[in-house]
Amino acid sequence: MLPEPRRPPRPATLPSAFCAVVAERRLLQNLAYRLLGSARVAEHAVRETYVRWYTMPDDEQGDIDSPVTWLVGTLVRICVDLLESSAPRVGGQTVDQAGCSRLASPSPRRWSAWRDVPKL
Repeated sequence: MLPEPRRPPRPATLPSAFCAVVAERRLLQNLAYRLLGSARVAEHAVRETYVRWYTMPDDEQGDIDSPVTWLVGTLVRICVDLLESSAPRVGGQTVDQAGCSRLASPSPRRWSAWRDVPKL
């Protein structure tokens, strides 16, 4: 039996824009999960962050020196909003929209200091 001919190797580098988007999305998902404690709610927060970024006018996007910093700041504000408006607590547990119970998040008063942080 003859060995199968090898395919030519793929280029070792991916487009830099693609790599940057994947890296920042992973960063945002990890941060949101750590803040919210739910992968599903974290994914919602990351999507909302990207919606705000891509619906922003081009001239405003151009004024931002570090898009990753803007995305992280916006994501943190979205997560704080979600924590402050979380579902009612029952017996120390929070029931999210999917009906899954998880430990109750910290008191919203703890997150109120984040509201005063200037936008980046």
